[in-house]
Amino acid sequence: MASGLGTAYIGLLPVLFAVVYLTALAWIVRRVPGESQIRSTQLACFGGVALFFISLAFPLQFEKEWITLGWALEGMALVWLFQRVPHPGLKIWALVLLALAFVRLALNPTVIDYHPRTAIPILNWYLYAYGVTALSFGLAAQLWRPREERLFQWRIPSLMLGMGTVLAFLLLNIEIADSFSSGSTLTFQFSRNFAQDMTYSLAWALFAFLLLLAGVKWGSRGARFASLGLLLATAVKVFLHDLWQLGQLYRVVSLVGLAIFLIVVSFLYQRFVSPSTSSEEP
Repeated sequence: MASGLGTAYIGLLPVLFAVVYLTALAWIVRRVPGESQIRSTQLACFGGVALFFISLAFPLQFEKEWITLGWALEGMALVWLFQRVPHPGLKIWALVLLALAFVRLALNPTVIDYHPRTAIPILNWYLYAYGVTALSFGLAAQLWRPREERLFQWRIPSLMLGMGTVLAFLLLNIEIADSFSSGSTLTFQFSRNFAQDMTYSLAWALFAFLLLLAGVKWGSRGARFASLGLLLATAVKVFLHDLWQLGQLYRVVSLVGLAIFLIVVSFLYQRFVSPSTSSEEP
């Protein structure tokens, strides 16, 4: 397929396989009686495989991390399919695929070394690899039913949102590091220059602020605690690292600005965050 049509159309290959399985799925819907004991299993298997090939078509068009994207998209698609075909195996495979995608991007320190840096800031392979995967976690969390289902002591939708948030935060830091890196290798460096250090600090504070707003809007206690922890980490970084690179006058201005920011955050906590109740998400 690649040698005949070229890599520009490689995404057609999984689409053709998806058509085959969708045709078989339509045959099962028409021919297999609804009271058949194996009908649900057949629908889950053929539907899951068809969604696998459909989700694989998109990442195949990219050159980097297409396997990880395929896992994430397929996991989200299986959660969606469970709403139509309530077979428990679909959710198990969805969790496995999403967990693999998370481990690949978040717990594998060499993932950023697999491919050389591009000369394009922000609109690069980091954005679609981490961004699409994080979005897949968010959509899977919204589609998951029942909402109260737990994995050990954690509610599964909250766990998925948490992993998606971690990937989004990693993407933020990777994009900053990429913007200040040179050559073909992505490097994470602090104390390289004041602009880079303050970019990290401002980005962390903004991310924490958005996380706080999300926690207030959706009543997520975990999101609020995470935002507080990130704000404290940002404050420690600014006080013990960033400010030592400034002159005396700029240190005073920065301290005042940081104090105002923390006062605003404290007001939001006091004003909008009520004591935790049993109805809040963990």
